[in-house]
Parts: sequence; structure tokens; C-alpha cells
Amino acid sequence: MWHDGVVSPHPPITRALKVLGERLKQVPGIEVIDFAPHLHDEAWAILSSLYCPDGGASDLATIAESGEPILPLTQHLIESNPCVKKLTLEQLGYWEEEREEYRIEYAKHWNKTGVLKGGDDGEGEFEEREDVMDVLICPAAPGVATRHNSAKYWGYTAQWNLLDYPAVVFPVTKVDKRVDVYGSERKKLKPLSDLDAENHKLYDAEMFDGMPVGVQMVARRFEDEKLLA
Repeated sequence: MWHDGVVSPHPPITRALKVLGERLKQVPGIEVIDFAPHLHDEAWAILSSLYCPDGGASDLATIAESGEPILPLTQHLIESNPCVKKLTLEQLGYWEEEREEYRIEYAKHWNKTGVLKGGDDGEGEFEEREDVMDVLICPAAPGVATRHNSAKYWGYTAQWNLLDYPAVVFPVTKVDKRVDVYGSERKKLKPLSDLDAENHKLYDAEMFDGMPVGVQMVARRFEDEKLLA
């Protein structure tokens, strides 16, 4: 998965995915396919709503008791996030139901990477498939090491927390300022979102030159052994 449809990764992340993909294609028995993200923006809304069901009141009270100022990223999560609000039991139940429905939708989306094995389930979808994708390789973050107080998007890892999918992060290469630059075509593309536009501005090839670049491998629920075998 090249990006999640919300925030595009910086050039070194994309290069790492390409390098890894090309090497894996040379390994006998491994088939590499492209995987399209499925409504990761909706996942982010669900996550943001469930992070602080009390609207962040308990966290803010603890911070106030400490006498220390609230840190910028904590403030970003609690006070600047429109999804963070105090939920009633009914509202909390709604978002928990949304989470479970999304898990079902994503499981079906993942299953579609396989080929038809059984019959129609009555809704135009085929439940039984074979050769379904074993693991997914994708960015672990939209960039490499970040400047202080600038990591405002963690959807590439939070996504799998929401789905309860295991994931491992591993190094692939290092940033090379000579090649890891935005091309003219990328500069002309419309940002995927406001978060994407903000993330785009954070990249500095000179500053990040030589830093390690990692990606992550994701498996389905209860399939942790596929990642660590």
C-alpha cells in the first residue's frame, strides 16, 4: 500500500517501498500486488472519537494538577481535534458499533485480494476465497524522524490498532538527499487532505539526509506468527 488516501508519505518512504517490492518480486513463491486503502479517513474519525470519550477531561485535569503546561501535540489531540468531545453512553455505543462495522468492511476488502473459491453470499460478494493476501507492507509513518511537535498524524499505525491487526516495523534504507526529492509531477498534485498538505511542507531532504527509513508489515487479527516467523 503506497499511501492511505489521507496523507502521502515523504519521498524516502516511497522509495523504500519500491526497493523492497522489487526485491520481493525476485523471491520464488512470493507474489507482490498493489493494495488500495479502504476508507482510512473514516477510520481516523472513529479513532479520534474513541481516544478520549470524556472529552479529554481526565487528561487535562491531571496536566493542570501537575502545574506544567500542556504539550503542543497533546493540545493538538485533545483541544484541536473536532472529534474529541464528551460522549454520552449512547454516543459511545454508536462509535463502538461504527468500529465493529468498519472491521467487517475492512476484512471483506482484504478478502477481495484473493480469488473466488465458493459461491455467492447473496449480496453480490463471495465469502470463500483462496490465495488471499497474507501480509501488507505499507508506510509506518508519513515521514522519517520528525521535528519536535510536528507529528500530528499517526494514522499509519493507529489504523491497525483500530482493526486489532498486528504489525512490525523494520528498517529498509536511509534517506539520500540526492534522490529523495519531490518530483515536478508530485508538486503539481492536489493534496489528499489538509493533513497531507501540512505533511508535505515538513519534508527537508537536507535535514533528514542519512536518517533510517523503515516500513511496516501488517497481518490480520490473530495472525501474528506470519510477521515473526
